[in-house]
Amino acid sequence: MTQAAINYGQVLYECSIPQTVVEETALTLKTVPELKQALNSPVIKKSAKHRIIDRIFDEKIRVFLKVLVDRRDMDLVDHIFEAWHSFVCEKEGILMASLSYVTEPEEEQLREIKAMLCKKYDKKDVRFRLIEDKTLIGGFILRVGDIETDWSLKGRLKQLEEKIMRR
Repeated sequence: MTQAAINYGQVLYECSIPQTVVEETALTLKTVPELKQALNSPVIKKSAKHRIIDRIFDEKIRVFLKVLVDRRDMDLVDHIFEAWHSFVCEKEGILMASLSYVTEPEEEQLREIKAMLCKKYDKKDVRFRLIEDKTLIGGFILRVGDIETDWSLKGRLKQLEEKIMRR
């Protein structure tokens, strides 16, 4: 994610646009890729893009989208919404984590991991992005921000290989 996307995400957050409006806009742009292409196209005039925005999107987010169009930054919109979501979670005391696994964890395992992360990072709640990855062979990889904890068999085998190679 670029710094520009993070900056836009922060601005979007500070605009205090209702969460439902932002999520609806993100969903619309994600499910209709032609719309995002049209708003990002250098061939279509700004005035036409502004009319499209006025017809399709909620009035509370129109100005923000028009700024993106005017600055030719619509290609960042997915990352902008991701950054906005991070700011919302930060404000609400929610930690974002991704969990890559081979076998989907049971609810009890997720609760234990969530309790450990809440305590470690002093957060109210944890939201997981669950990612199935059969290449891990077994175990899991837990990522929180820039910190990665690798408890996968693939990672353990790699560590063993590196240890043997150093000898």
